[in-house]
Amino acid sequence: MMDFSALLNEYLDESKGHLEVFDAALLSLEKEGYNREVIQNTLRALHTLKGNSGMMGYESLKTYVHKVEEILKKVLEKEKTFSDVMDILFESSNVIRRALQEIEKRPEQDVDLNDDILKIERLSKGVPQEREKKAIELSSYLGTKTDTIKVDFKRLDELLNLMGELVIHKTRLNQIETELRGIIQDKYLAKELKDTLDIMGKTISALQEGIMRARMLPIKHVFSKFPRMVRDLARQQGKEIELTFEGEDTELDKTVIDELGEPLLHMIRNAIDHGIEPPDERVKKGKPPTGKLTLSAFQESNYIVIKVSDDGRGIDIEEIKKKAIEKGLISPDTLPDRESLLSLIFSPGFSTKEEATEISGRGVGLDVVNRNITRLNGHVIVDSSAGKGTTFIIKLPLSLAIIPALMAEIGDEIYAIPMSAVDETIKVKEEDLHYINNHEVIKFREKLLPVIRLDRFFGINTRRQRRFYLVILSKADKRLAITVDRLRGQQEIVIKPLDDSIGKTQGIVGASILGDGRIVLIIDISTFFEKRRTLDV
Repeated sequence: MMDFSALLNEYLDESKGHLEVFDAALLSLEKEGYNREVIQNTLRALHTLKGNSGMMGYESLKTYVHKVEEILKKVLEKEKTFSDVMDILFESSNVIRRALQEIEKRPEQDVDLNDDILKIERLSKGVPQEREKKAIELSSYLGTKTDTIKVDFKRLDELLNLMGELVIHKTRLNQIETELRGIIQDKYLAKELKDTLDIMGKTISALQEGIMRARMLPIKHVFSKFPRMVRDLARQQGKEIELTFEGEDTELDKTVIDELGEPLLHMIRNAIDHGIEPPDERVKKGKPPTGKLTLSAFQESNYIVIKVSDDGRGIDIEEIKKKAIEKGLISPDTLPDRESLLSLIFSPGFSTKEEATEISGRGVGLDVVNRNITRLNGHVIVDSSAGKGTTFIIKLPLSLAIIPALMAEIGDEIYAIPMSAVDETIKVKEEDLHYINNHEVIKFREKLLPVIRLDRFFGINTRRQRRFYLVILSKADKRLAITVDRLRGQQEIVIKPLDDSIGKTQGIVGASILGDGRIVLIIDISTFFEKRRTLDV
């Protein structure tokens, strides 16, 4: 669960911002007169302050802000003029300011505003009150120091782009230092250059990490959108579902956060509609009537793993096979393994439901999941046990901007292969490869893997070598091998999107720049796994 102190700080920061909006509006209305837009903006700020106060348990402040809203609404509808209620509203701002100060000092107590609530009710009705002047510390108008600032995300994007350029220049400087090492006669000067570059490299890495962390958000920003949806869908289907979160403070890049909502929505919907049984069916199976749905997240190296788990009926493998044969996805004569059958649920248009409902059965949900997660350079797999439940597992890079990649040469060209898909590399000879049904394969770990020649795929003229490398790629339970001439090691690269004017570039997801200024193309792994469907052996 979220730390209360962090939640309190966020509440106070936002509340002070809403109070500043209120103060600025009052000064504007006093000087310029009636302005409908100013009043509406102020009402929105007060409404948010009211809601947040109620959520935090400060009911007295919530009630007081509601009374202020009512007065301001009368001004909006011209039932009262601002001059009629000017003193009341300015005083109410001070009441709210003092209340927030009290909350900051004693957050565990609900501030008592009962007298102020009675007073503002009487004043709004025109009942004369004895003026009681409460002294206000002038420093309170300054507020307190805050640990947070709001920054337009575009500015962070600009910083990250500059950071990417710095990484490229650092790589270039290291390359120059290597070239000069055998030329510089002064050993002291050579050592100083190397030491300075090492220190600069550490500083740049720390700066890069700092910028990346500034772009990170807790995954609860996505998770928090689903409780209401789960409640409503469960009620529509007469089901009882308990939704729990684990690891909701796990952080990842905002660009990933923004893209994650739709895939999770489809998986949760799938769990509610297909997975979790109605209460009576669960009781007959010896399960509690309330089904469990769990969203969890944790970090694993430079990746984040997200799981959507339910304790429902699980996936019927035989039903999957039956539907796959009906749709022509597999031949009745073939006997795919369990993992291959489970992966078929991500096929476009695939659904085991006989009839489509308002929320599922059209076979589009999990196809969207697979497509969107692949676009994020991640992959999704499914694990299911009949009668016990299903778990969808998503693995994503923490950031979409800078990724670790394996650099490989094909002829005179260099390509970057995202490390998220690389299992291992092996050196092979031409005679190690074989043909089955006119498709090239290699026997690897007692399995036959399809082999894709990158020089042929990209139309590169290169002299065939007797010995070359295979890069073994994996996506979910699927594996394949791609050929490269030479390996140049692992490197962090800055992803640069390709301009639309270039047109469709099959097999390429973007580009990067090396330290020597050379442009390298980043391989789109999903293209090869799409091609693998025609190469299954």
